[in-house]
Parts: sequence; structure tokens; C-alpha cells
Amino acid sequence: MSAFAFRESEKLHFRPDDEVLGICRAVKPARRVPDAREIETLAKELRDKYGLMLEEIWHDGLTLGGLFQRVQQARGKPVAA
Repeated sequence: MSAFAFRESEKLHFRPDDEVLGICRAVKPARRVPDAREIETLAKELRDKYGLMLEEIWHDGLTLGGLFQRVQQARGKPVAA
């Protein structure tokens, strides 16, 4: 998730059930509305790398695990239930 500019060691703290929106809020807790730049950067990376359109799968409860699942599907990889 380079969209959020986390160090490699910080990335190890994430869980599949962490919500993307929750991460945005945690990065900038003083803001009521998350900074759209991180989401836009994430959307661009997903589109460029995997052909995945974030706006087509987005919902406020989207988790990292759910996002990973959609990336795997976009890559044509089987996804375990």
C-alpha cells in the first residue's frame, strides 16, 4: 500500500479485517473526512497494476482482505473461500 507511504515494518501490523477507510482515518485522525489523495493514489495503483477499478468495488466497510481478494480475482488467481 504505497498509497499511504507506510514503512515496510509498519505494513506488518495490518490485518485482513482492517478497513481501508479506517486506515485512512488512523493516518490523519484530526480529519473527519479522509484525505482523498490516499484513496486516489490507491485507486490509480490498483488500476495501473491490476486493471481493478476501485470505484466499482468500493464501500465504506471494504477491508484489506476484501481488497486482496478482488486483486487476486483481477489477476485471474483462484480465491479460497
